[in-house]
Amino acid sequence: MTRVAIVGGGASGFAAAITVARAGKAFQVTVYERLQKPLKKILATGNGRCNLSNANLCRNDYFGDTEFAQSVLTRFSPQSNLEFFASMGLLTKTEELGRVYPLSGQAASVREALLAEAARLGVQIRTDCDITEIQPKHGGFLLNGQYACDKLILCAGGSAAPKHGTDGSAFRLLESLSIPVKTPAPALTALMCADFPKALKGVRQTCFVRLFCDNREVCSVQGEVQFTDYGLSGIPIMQLSRLVSVKPNSDFTVTLDCLPQMTETNLTDFLKKEAVRGEKTAGALLLGILPQALGNAVLLACHILKDTPGRALSVQSWHALARTVKSYTFRISGVRGFDFAQVTAGGADCTAFDPHTMRAKQYPNLYVCGETLNVDGGCGGYNLQWAWSSGRAAGEDIIKEQFVC
Repeated sequence: MTRVAIVGGGASGFAAAITVARAGKAFQVTVYERLQKPLKKILATGNGRCNLSNANLCRNDYFGDTEFAQSVLTRFSPQSNLEFFASMGLLTKTEELGRVYPLSGQAASVREALLAEAARLGVQIRTDCDITEIQPKHGGFLLNGQYACDKLILCAGGSAAPKHGTDGSAFRLLESLSIPVKTPAPALTALMCADFPKALKGVRQTCFVRLFCDNREVCSVQGEVQFTDYGLSGIPIMQLSRLVSVKPNSDFTVTLDCLPQMTETNLTDFLKKEAVRGEKTAGALLLGILPQALGNAVLLACHILKDTPGRALSVQSWHALARTVKSYTFRISGVRGFDFAQVTAGGADCTAFDPHTMRAKQYPNLYVCGETLNVDGGCGGYNLQWAWSSGRAAGEDIIKEQFVC
């Protein structure tokens, strides 16, 4: 019997465990999870709904060692993974932008389906078991000096969201085996801004967002921006955060077009017309197009008092208002750290692994999957898609090796 140890009871770990265990009694599969309960991070994904894949997946949705990921993502496609879940009795639905959720609309359904299938197959799950040491021994491995295995799958995540069990320990284990790790950085997190107006906290506004690095535009995206007490958040901001995180010594600014549906010229004309209609104040002029707090912040940025009569504003003031609404700029002071990040940029250098099997070149019985590898995706189910695909790839290779031998 081949003893398969899986370090990390998350998405990729359970995908691998179930894949191997389905091959029958030739394998004894054990999952080692450092927390009291496995799959905790699943419950937090997709705002509690678990965005488990994306039907519109493409190469540009991934970062890091993207070329490495393509073979497995093609072989274990979104449709393949949905069939994997359907085989456990979990049905799904596809919503806007290709995002896939469990039909129940609850992340708990995904967790329970995985746990139930693992239990049915006889997978052993050891919780409150933090693996801190891996020693190569007799062609296999010895974990913490007491748990022996013939095959090892390391999928203990990255450094993001340590309260859910991913605290960077996987990288320390890899380094102890002399496997190179690219410096981890927070991704899919919020941006902190210098001198940010505290009054904007709680405002939400659909914006066209442009990110500049050393005065050069590097990325743009549109969506709902959330204003916080420290800076900016929301899906479009999180999509950009990786670019800031991996270049900590660069000068970043973000520019918000707070009314992407209007041109600057049309906005200027609108403000002029409103100013002469009903004797409005400068503050009242913006109430029909922006949340009040955002309008007041724009006025403040233009050094215009909100009680100033609209008729009293100069032509230069109209243009300044319209220009600021269309390009409200903030200097980025940094990103929120791993405690607030959804995923890790960086990780195990993929040149040390086979891109078809996730097997380490240096250790033929070691596999690494999921977020532990230097592959990360944007918002929308891409990171869980990578977790399922890479975990299943490792599991299938272990099965293949068993029966070939």
